[in-house]
Amino acid sequence: MRFGPAGVPIRSNQRSSLAGVQVTADLGLDAMELEFVHGCRMNDESAKAVGAMAKEKGVSLSCHASYYLNLLSPEKNKLEKTLHELTRTAEVLALAGGKRIVFHSGFYLGMNPAKAYAAMKKQYEALAKTISKNDWNAVLAPEVTGKKSQFGSLEEVYGLAADIGYDKIQPCIDWGHVHARDNGALNQPEEFEKVLETVEKFVGKEGLKTLHCHIEGIRFTEKGERNHLRITEGPPDYKQIIRALKTFKCDGTLICESPAMEDDALLLQKAWKTA
Repeated sequence: MRFGPAGVPIRSNQRSSLAGVQVTADLGLDAMELEFVHGCRMNDESAKAVGAMAKEKGVSLSCHASYYLNLLSPEKNKLEKTLHELTRTAEVLALAGGKRIVFHSGFYLGMNPAKAYAAMKKQYEALAKTISKNDWNAVLAPEVTGKKSQFGSLEEVYGLAADIGYDKIQPCIDWGHVHARDNGALNQPEEFEKVLETVEKFVGKEGLKTLHCHIEGIRFTEKGERNHLRITEGPPDYKQIIRALKTFKCDGTLICESPAMEDDALLLQKAWKTA
């Protein structure tokens, strides 16, 4: 299992992705998520340089695409911007040697879940075709979202993976979002294990061996996610997450999205090694 921060570590004096990879490696962590949450602005040369540094240091890369995306938008210009942003992000991540493009798929906007799923599937199929056609070695990683108004339940994102192909769609499980989306769903061991049972049901054991997860503490309301907390300050219990992952013999990457992301990533790494 690999561990790392969501973006350039806080303690990095330089705020570049290149410096972030170096600091991540210096800390003894071996994964980092490139944060393109305000749009993918990295040029080709920088992507190649970051990729070379990551390869040298043994740090695996993923990225989080823009927050301002909606694959279900009825407005043509907004949908076109979303598609352009995702294809450009795929190109940049591939140049950096990264794999998963994590992002929030969008909002239902009044659609019922079945209609939204059908529309979303068409968009994912088209995006996956574009990525394949361009030989970009990257996959779409729809994230489990933290609010019921957003497309992205565990079943929805893994349903897309099963229907389109796990070689093209490899979801991101945000454990805090799972907890918040269903108003405090993760408490007992069997509830954590059910998440992994769902993964296996949709995509088999390969899904358990290639997990990509976000972990943070979460504050939520009846509407879902409100804000992130340190993993020691809020649910879900990170030790129970580690236990469930160990029970199911999982492998992959754990990215920490807490306000103290590298410190908590190190805490997760230690918990994994000692569990």
